Amino acid sequence: MGIRDEWNKAKADNGLGNGGIAQNTKQLQLGDEAAKAYAAGDWYFTPKLNAPATHHGLSGNISDWARMIRAITEAGWNLQHWTVAQDAQGRPEAYPVFIRRQA
Repeated sequence: MGIRDEWNKAKADNGLGNGGIAQNTKQLQLGDEAAKAYAAGDWYFTPKLNAPATHHGLSGNISDWARMIRAITEAGWNLQHWTVAQDAQGRPEAYPVFIRRQA
C-alpha cells in the first residue's frame, strides 16, 4: 500500500472527504445546534444548508448536505419539508424543515 492509499484510507476511516475538516466542522456544528434545539423543547429546526464551494453544479450527491442531514436526524429530528433556492452566486442553498420526533 502506497502513501496515497494510506492517506485515502485514513480519510475514509475518519469520515473525511476532500473538504476534510471543513466538512466535519459543518456537520458537527449543525448536529450540536440540532441537539440543543431538541433539548430546549423546540418543535421545529430550520437550518440553511449551503452548497460547498467545490461542488461545480454537476448532478449527483452533495455529500456535505448528506452529512449535515445525518447529524440533525441523529439529534432526534425528522425531515418534514425541503426547498432549494440559489444564493447570489447561483449556488444552491437548501432550506429544510425538521420536526421533533413523536414518541
